[in-house]
Amino acid sequence: MMNVTGLAQHILSLDPEKHPARLSFYHFLKNLCEAGDPVTHELLNSFYSRALGFTHWQDDKARLFEETRSALMSFADAHPAEAEAVMPDLLRAWAPTDIQVVRLESQASLVALLNRTLEAELAPPDRFRVFPEGTDRAVAIVLDQHKNLRATLYHPLAKILEGGLGPLCTDYTLHYGPDLLLEPGRLQQIDVGAHTAARFRFTSDGCRGVLLRGYTFQRYAAMTGGSLHRYPVLFYPLKRIEQFFINRKSDPMYIELTGILEKAAELLGQGHPEGVKFGSQALERGKLALEHIFPGDKLVRLLINNLEKTLALEAARRERAPSSFEEAESGPRADWAPGASAGAWATDARTGLAAPLGSDANESPGKASVPSWERPSWEKTKAPAKSPNNRSD
Repeated sequence: MMNVTGLAQHILSLDPEKHPARLSFYHFLKNLCEAGDPVTHELLNSFYSRALGFTHWQDDKARLFEETRSALMSFADAHPAEAEAVMPDLLRAWAPTDIQVVRLESQASLVALLNRTLEAELAPPDRFRVFPEGTDRAVAIVLDQHKNLRATLYHPLAKILEGGLGPLCTDYTLHYGPDLLLEPGRLQQIDVGAHTAARFRFTSDGCRGVLLRGYTFQRYAAMTGGSLHRYPVLFYPLKRIEQFFINRKSDPMYIELTGILEKAAELLGQGHPEGVKFGSQALERGKLALEHIFPGDKLVRLLINNLEKTLALEAARRERAPSSFEEAESGPRADWAPGASAGAWATDARTGLAAPLGSDANESPGKASVPSWERPSWEKTKAPAKSPNNRSD
C-alpha cells in the first residue's frame, strides 16, 4: 500500500529542489498530511485544490499536474508491488483539463456561492451562516446537531468541475466543541495571511504545529507547545474568526480591552502624572485590536476616538503649562486596569504585532464560550468554561 511517508521519501530521492511542482508535492505530503495516511485520489485532488489557490500554479497548471503524475509513476516503477493495488484509484484524480479556477470579482458572489453549496450539502438539524470577512473573503459557520461548531475561511476562488461551480479549497477550518473551545487533539488549519497557513493541534502540553509559506508549502516556523499567546501570528487570526460566533459582551479579552480604554481616559481626565503613558499604551493596543481582532467594532472605535481626543487635549494643556506636570518614568500600577496594565503585551519580531501576556482573560480562542451570532442567537448564553487547551500555561 502506498502511503504518505513512502511516497514523500521517494520524491525526495528525485531531487525535488530542481522542480518546483515536485517540491510542492513533497512539502504537501510532509507538512500537510499524516505520515501513515494512504495515498488516494482524494488526497491528490486535495493537493491540486490547495496548490491552485496560488497564482503561480494557476498560471502553470499543466506543469503542476504533469510533475505530480511523473512522481507517482516513478514510485510505481520503483515499488510495483505497493503501487499495483492503488494505481486504478489514483487514475481517478483530476486531470488538468477537468478543473478550471475562477476568481470571483465580488464578495457578494462568494457569499451566495457558499450559501448554495452549504444548503445542498447540509440538512436539518445542522445549521449554518455565511459572513463576509474583510474585503473579499467569507467565513462559513456550521453548527451540527451535537452543538459542535466548525468555522471555515474561504478565499474568492471557485472551481468549475463537471459543469458545476463550487468553492476551490475548504482546508482552512477550525473545529470547536459544544463549549466553543478548540477541540483538543483535533487537526486545525487557518490562513494567517501573507501567503502563510498554520496547521496545528492542542495537546496536553499546549499548541503544536507548523507555519507554512508560499506556493511550495515550505515550513516557515514550528509551534512547539505552550500557550497560544506565544504565537501572535496565530493568535490574531483565530480571534478574528471567533468574532463571528463569540458574544463580545462575554468575551474576556473584549471586556478587558474596553475596560483599559475607559480607564485610560479616566486617568487622563483626573490629571494623573502617568496618565499619558498609560493612555498611549492603551491607545496602541486598542488600534491593534480594532484592526486585527474586532474590525469595525463601534464601541472600540468610539473608545479609541475618545482616548485620542483626550490625549490631544492633555498634550495641548501641557504645552501651555509645561511645568505643572511631571513626565512619567515608569509604567502604571497593575491595579489601574482590570487584570493587567495596558502595555502587558509581547511583540512578535516578524509581524510587529502584540500578544497578551499572563492575562486570564485572554487564555485561549473560544474561552468566551458564548455563541452570539449577533444576528439571531442559536442557543442560550452559557457561562464561560475552562479550556483544556491551556493546561500548559
